[in-house]
Amino acid sequence: MGFLKFLISLLVIMDPIFAAIMVAGLVESVREIRRVAFKSSLTVLIASLVTVFSGEALLKLMGVNIFSIKIFGGLILLHMAFQMLQAKPPRTKHTEEEDSAAAEKEDISIVPVGIPVLFGPGAFTTLLIFREEVRDLLHFGELLSAIAVSTLITYLILSQASFFARKLGTTGINVTVRIFGLFVGALGSQFIVDGVKHLWFQG
Repeated sequence: MGFLKFLISLLVIMDPIFAAIMVAGLVESVREIRRVAFKSSLTVLIASLVTVFSGEALLKLMGVNIFSIKIFGGLILLHMAFQMLQAKPPRTKHTEEEDSAAAEKEDISIVPVGIPVLFGPGAFTTLLIFREEVRDLLHFGELLSAIAVSTLITYLILSQASFFARKLGTTGINVTVRIFGLFVGALGSQFIVDGVKHLWFQG
């Protein structure tokens, strides 16, 4: 159950289908799409592993309580979820200015597709929280496995960007974004409740 929780949470927050639609709109050749898919997925994998292995040290260095991160991370996810429920891409992932800049870039794989479209503030804070929740090697292995599998799924979806853009259409994309928004909102609410509950009893 831990593995599935980690995997589903990462996939709905990163939303590789939205990223695939973006790539399909900016890249034309199949060969170039696959190159972008590989580099973007590799960027997500590296960023995720750095967060998991360095996140705890970063929090200690800053003197930040993990429950404060849970509340703030939950608010970020709720903000994303409200926009997704309206079938709008979360503004934490990209802005109109970033869209314009991406259209002019020769290589969009690392920025903006890898970061922040796939690995944005939502994914970063979620991984920090999951890492702090892990209490033994078994669950740590499940978290690492979820990162690896979510990266692989992201690559497979991005590499078929043209297919998803063609088959889903506007209606399909909007429905998918709204469904993902429900999961993101539920996860964000859970983070906020857990954070407030622990800080309340500690205080």
